[in-house]
Amino acid sequence: ASTTAPAAAAAAVLAAGAASAGVVRRRALTRRLRSRADRRGAALASSVSLASPEVTQASWTWKGKQIGYRAAGPLDGQPIVLIHGFGVSSGTFRKNLPALAAAGYRAYAVDLLGFGASSRAVDVDYSIELWASQVEDFCDEFAAGRSVVLGGNSIGGLIALTVAADAWGRGLGRARGVVLLNCAAGMNSKFLTSSSLVPLGFKIFFSVFFVIFDVLASIRPLAESALKNLATSETVTQVLKNIYVNKGAVDAELVDGILAPAADEGALDVFLNVLNGDPGTPPDEIFPLVRCPVHMIWGDTDTVTPLEGEAAIYGRYFKGLAEDPMLPNVKMSMVHAGHVPQDDNPEGVHAALLPWLAGLPDPQPAGGESAASE
Repeated sequence: ASTTAPAAAAAAVLAAGAASAGVVRRRALTRRLRSRADRRGAALASSVSLASPEVTQASWTWKGKQIGYRAAGPLDGQPIVLIHGFGVSSGTFRKNLPALAAAGYRAYAVDLLGFGASSRAVDVDYSIELWASQVEDFCDEFAAGRSVVLGGNSIGGLIALTVAADAWGRGLGRARGVVLLNCAAGMNSKFLTSSSLVPLGFKIFFSVFFVIFDVLASIRPLAESALKNLATSETVTQVLKNIYVNKGAVDAELVDGILAPAADEGALDVFLNVLNGDPGTPPDEIFPLVRCPVHMIWGDTDTVTPLEGEAAIYGRYFKGLAEDPMLPNVKMSMVHAGHVPQDDNPEGVHAALLPWLAGLPDPQPAGGESAASE
């Protein structure tokens, strides 16, 4: 999140902004998926150092706004663009950029407008579509004319799907593959009021809930006070430890990366804009339009976007896609991690990701079949 308030609050309300909370029970399929991924990728991933190639940090001007990003790897390598989740930054890919670079990829992690090292713009309406446009333009700037692998965590996953499904990714054939790391169902939890997958009782309850929430959030002093109370190092640390399996990964760099942008003017406005905005088109309406291969890498203890239980509304949807024999280009791998698997258990993510990347088919020409129909 951002300001001293949104920063901690963004982490604190991660569950509200991504899906519903619930406890993931690991079952036989989960263990088999994780075991296969570990066996296939262990040799390749073990040869990659998390601390090798240099990662550079820079900024790019987009529509008059400053956009922060990180980059690593050879300029002629296959481009991979990584998109972070709600309230955090490109720093959640700090352990993955060197590994991808060492494997020969040109890897980027971009800060979404409003977060991280990007401008805290208060003159825009934040949406999944806005961020998708940002990512497409970023790819055109740094990977002009080339196919790109898109990867996203939480709402970053939904943005990656959106980019792959629209005219840029699908019609022009620019999306070579999509990696979903515990993908969210919306920019915020308001998808619970409208999604076709949400039971009617839930829709009614959350419709009332968000009316009250929006009224309270519109009271500026109340919002400032509530968020400020959450925006402490202790609170952010505790929230992160609740969604990470590896508590040691919740270090000062991670916490500071959330809290530091909080002092910027406009951060609270950005945070509230995101929470109050349109949640965007849900994954079940986007996915049938995606043409390229999709690899879902899921933290098996995630309580924010769980795969099982009453709260797993979209978790069951994603799991069903991976189990559908009619979708050979869609797969799921499990790693022992929480909602941010790439930072929580980078070795496990690399073991699943790197072999899949190496096996991606050549880019398809525009106008091919969708992933859902192959």
